[in-house]
Amino acid sequence: MNLILKEFREKNGWTQEELAEKVGVSKGTINRWEQRKSNPSKLATEKLIELGINIGNLESNEEDFRLGNEREFNYNGQKYFVKPQPYVLNAPSDQNYFHDLLITIQEQMNTSIPWDVYKKRLSMIEYVEPGTKTSQSILEKRKPDAKSWNSNYGTHGWHRYIGRFPPHLVRAILNYLNAGPNDIILDPFAGSGTTLVECRLLGIPAKGIEISPLSALITRTKSKFPEIRQVEILNIISELEIFYQTEWSIFINNRSFEEITYENIIEREGNIIEPFVNYERWFSKEALLGVSIYIQFIQTKTGYIQDLLLVALSSKMRSIGNVDVDVVRAEYSKKPRENVDVFKIVKSQLAKMAKDISESYKTHELTITNNDKIQVIEGDILQTNLPKGSISHIITSPPYGVESISYLRTHLLSFRVLESFLSADPYTFGDNVIGSEYLPKEEPDISEFKVSSLSETFNDFFKVIKEKETAEKHKIRILMMMKFFEDMNTVSLKFHEWLKENGKVAFVIGNKKIGDTIIPTDQIIKEIFESNGFIFESSIGHKLKTNNSNSQVPWQDKIIKDEFIMLFTRGTNL
Repeated sequence: MNLILKEFREKNGWTQEELAEKVGVSKGTINRWEQRKSNPSKLATEKLIELGINIGNLESNEEDFRLGNEREFNYNGQKYFVKPQPYVLNAPSDQNYFHDLLITIQEQMNTSIPWDVYKKRLSMIEYVEPGTKTSQSILEKRKPDAKSWNSNYGTHGWHRYIGRFPPHLVRAILNYLNAGPNDIILDPFAGSGTTLVECRLLGIPAKGIEISPLSALITRTKSKFPEIRQVEILNIISELEIFYQTEWSIFINNRSFEEITYENIIEREGNIIEPFVNYERWFSKEALLGVSIYIQFIQTKTGYIQDLLLVALSSKMRSIGNVDVDVVRAEYSKKPRENVDVFKIVKSQLAKMAKDISESYKTHELTITNNDKIQVIEGDILQTNLPKGSISHIITSPPYGVESISYLRTHLLSFRVLESFLSADPYTFGDNVIGSEYLPKEEPDISEFKVSSLSETFNDFFKVIKEKETAEKHKIRILMMMKFFEDMNTVSLKFHEWLKENGKVAFVIGNKKIGDTIIPTDQIIKEIFESNGFIFESSIGHKLKTNNSNSQVPWQDKIIKDEFIMLFTRGTNL
């Protein structure tokens, strides 16, 4: 009602006071209607209709299917009415076009998916008819006055992850692609698993490729959860509590922490945490002992439960260690944490995870697929090979070029503590990360990059900026970005090989800056893909990650100018 009423009033050139007088209510009432804090009575609605407002389906009597909030939705030649989520209705005006577009692209003219199934899959829609909510809206649980979406619904919110793209976008794209149980979706930069989680919930087989062992663990745990009952995880928590308290009492043995050294904890029987640089600064003695005992318990478990316990600990590492939570990378907190109760912190997280699994099954019972339909490949995309023509569509968001190493170092403490499980050091595989950590001994010429023969924009941009930016830090960034685009060329060739003919790619990318100069990343990507057999369909420009509170980073407004959802179709063979 809010937008329709305000637009109607402004179109007629009326102030709130003037409209209030015509309807017979106060100016404050009109303001509350426009702010969606209340709704017109039946009598007031009739008066608004007399004044000429078009508020759609007037026959709806359902309390939650508010008069005027629904919109038309076309599906297989039939017209339905749907009500968008509260954050669509309450969003700032600069979000309206983007929200409307994401809803519109989900309309279908010719699909075999039954409406009764498809309507439950819709993204950013609360009701598809009076009394029938979508699966997403039930799981997301937004309040009527919500002004932003909740990107942490279900298992999505299990682990903080910078740069995570919103699941609402992925779900809308999956619907736009008309993806179903006979398709295979690929996310070659799986990150923390947003695409795979959405595929799992909607019953679409999917593969993910992820170079970071920690991210692969997070993705695997979030997307491949088995149908375990809540009580089973609660039983694990009870078992953990007994183990934790027993080991704690045995070690403490009536001593105070003043009498205990860090070395005593590291040498404790059962501890497997190896000392690492400055570990005494990262943890208080209480926290280190708690983590040590918790990991000892994890060793007694296998399979999914072990993964679940590991992710629960990693997700709370910034609350356990002496970590400055106001910066992206892992840095020491100026004020060390005191009285850290590791068991209490992780217990709460595990209980939440148990609830999320249960609710994911309940809310998506009509569509959710078996966990063996989801595959996570831990490795480097440049070294990964998939069968030709085996992938239906690709949805992904690669690192935007420079700074992607933050994805690794943000979780530095998790890597250190979980090293015996991850078998990896974040500093040892950085060289293989797309575009990042590229520090050549000698500065290469532009013509040495293959992409220089594919993208005119690449040539023009880097010729100019190499002359303009002479500061050493900018020269390094320039080289990193050139290598990034070279890698993107290899990636697009792999996409072409792996995709079925007419398969589509949804590629989310941002235009960062070098100094004050915006890198035309979207244009260079477009030219690379077109040179490698893809047909450019369209591009949706929108600042995505500033809308995603769980992925925000302090530097993004400074160095990310715009973000784009680029859509390509695979053409004929090269």
